[in-house]
Amino acid sequence: MTDQIRLVPLHRIGSANPQKLERHSFDFIVNGVSLFEATQALEYDMCGSLSNPQFEREIARGVNGRTAAMLTSDVPAGGHRVALFVCPECGDFACGAITTRLSRTERGVQWSDFAYENGSDAASKFGLGPFEFEWAAYLSEIERSKAD
Repeated sequence: MTDQIRLVPLHRIGSANPQKLERHSFDFIVNGVSLFEATQALEYDMCGSLSNPQFEREIARGVNGRTAAMLTSDVPAGGHRVALFVCPECGDFACGAITTRLSRTERGVQWSDFAYENGSDAASKFGLGPFEFEWAAYLSEIERSKAD
């Protein structure tokens, strides 16, 4: 049996003091569990790596195509690490990101080795996964994030 994934809107409220950008992105729900909550991404003040095109059409056009490609078609042999949650101000990996190792399998794609990374400190691992998603359902869900 494969795991189930859904994208669910995620909203970060902006403020003037301290200055914070309002962001509309997506949470990844796996088997009914929010990865935003399971990884405590709120504690790191993060947002989803995929912008919600319903609210952030221009950002989604510029970012979601590349991110969706990393989550789907651009998976090299042996896999690679992909950011699921990022800094809402700049999206820069150096500010910190919650990542997963993404690799292709016979049935689809697997997410494993979840961690908080910032490029300078040792990665902090989360006890999540691995999760394996059936390819067609996974691809369909990730494609929903793309702006028209």
